[in-house]
Amino acid sequence: MIKTQFLVILLIAFIGFSCQSDQNIVSIRNIDYDVVIVGGGFSGLTAAYQLRGKNILVLEKEKAIGGRCMSGNWNGFHYPKGTEYIGKPESLMKKIFKRLAVKAEQIPAPTDGVAYNGNFYFSEELLDYLNAEEQKQYNELKQKLELLANNDIEDVIFEEQEYLKEYKKLDQQSVRKWLDKEGYASLIQKFIDIENRGLFGTDNANYSMLFNIPEMAFNLPLVDSIDESDVYSFNQGMFSVVEAFAQQIGNNIITSASVNGVKVNRDKSVDITYLKDGNSHTVTAKTVVMATPAPVTEYIVKNHLSSEVKNTLKNLQYSKYVTINFFTKKRLLHETWSVSCIDEGQVVTLYDVIRPQVSDDYRGKSILSVYMAPENTYDKNFAKQSDQKLLTNAYQTLNKYYPGFENEVVDYDITRFEYAFPVFAPNYSSNVEILTSDKSLRGPIFLAGDYMVYATVDGAFISGDNAAKLVLGYLKQQQ
Repeated sequence: MIKTQFLVILLIAFIGFSCQSDQNIVSIRNIDYDVVIVGGGFSGLTAAYQLRGKNILVLEKEKAIGGRCMSGNWNGFHYPKGTEYIGKPESLMKKIFKRLAVKAEQIPAPTDGVAYNGNFYFSEELLDYLNAEEQKQYNELKQKLELLANNDIEDVIFEEQEYLKEYKKLDQQSVRKWLDKEGYASLIQKFIDIENRGLFGTDNANYSMLFNIPEMAFNLPLVDSIDESDVYSFNQGMFSVVEAFAQQIGNNIITSASVNGVKVNRDKSVDITYLKDGNSHTVTAKTVVMATPAPVTEYIVKNHLSSEVKNTLKNLQYSKYVTINFFTKKRLLHETWSVSCIDEGQVVTLYDVIRPQVSDDYRGKSILSVYMAPENTYDKNFAKQSDQKLLTNAYQTLNKYYPGFENEVVDYDITRFEYAFPVFAPNYSSNVEILTSDKSLRGPIFLAGDYMVYATVDGAFISGDNAAKLVLGYLKQQQ
């Protein structure tokens, strides 16, 4: 009897000790997914596509995936609301497009034009807005930029970011400072400023010279190449790529899903909480790819990230952007595909949207796309303008070139982008270094977005691919 009581006491003590010990044991949660990708723009879609062999889920806040790549249809024409084109697909993009069975097609030449002081400049007259000395400077600048771009800078920006620090002097200078130092004419600088605002929503004074070189070298047009086209799109515009991604990723995408919390648990699993149709949902994953704008990522991820990473993400600036697609009674722009507007104001670029869809002699109903950007990167009032104010500003510019323009307009479509482009300000390479080397980003949280590489479609693709590779490496280590 005494032995039996002793055994019972021992058993009770053991159970009590076990219960106390369990308080220090990390509970293992049920895992719903290998990977959850937050954000359905090109970065997130690329990551999802490259990880499609895993159990994945894509959560997108908007009603449709695509990010800055949105599309519409009017009168039988498709038109882009955001991302308009790409350069010739190479390396990663070329491989992915081939696998997606989408073929990039050249937009018919000529593709460049200039609007300045009430006049258009096309074809052989493309640079006639400059005087003879300015044209000489312009051509010399083009050559210098191409030499710089071919001096490993493009490879370093896109593929070998660990060497960015070797170009510190270029990164410390703004485009404006570099152009001033080199002595380029003010009208040339104004043209480049318009190009940068049109491509990145960023003016010369707030853009790193290092990161601007590849696009400037590619984008400055020359008279002797007006019959060539270096820009590409698809049979239904850039949205064709989004649709192809969606077909491959399948039902693993949830739209109108607003993620409001990403939390890493003690067992390194990750809880992702999101709202859908007014209801809160939580899923658990082994890894998460944050493919949202940097400040949004900083807000959503509740723990795990180092203070240095959080500060970098929080303070990274984004430019605003607006597109207005004007549906017109007749085709107004047909001499070229795009026009850079060097006038003062918010209109930076005009596009003959239907150019790849019709013959040269077509003069019927048409779409003129107008890209608008703030006059400087940190203009906070631009985004606050009403639709009517935006229209008034657009009409003021367009009436200089098409008197009575508003009388030709049948309807219009305005699209606003709160997080249009990350601002690659001087010394941006320090951001890249932190976001690619910090220990807190070695898993289970990974970052993707053009802010990690370059503010172009190429940069978004590469960033998504890089994140997918890191995820696969992490999952393999955890096996």
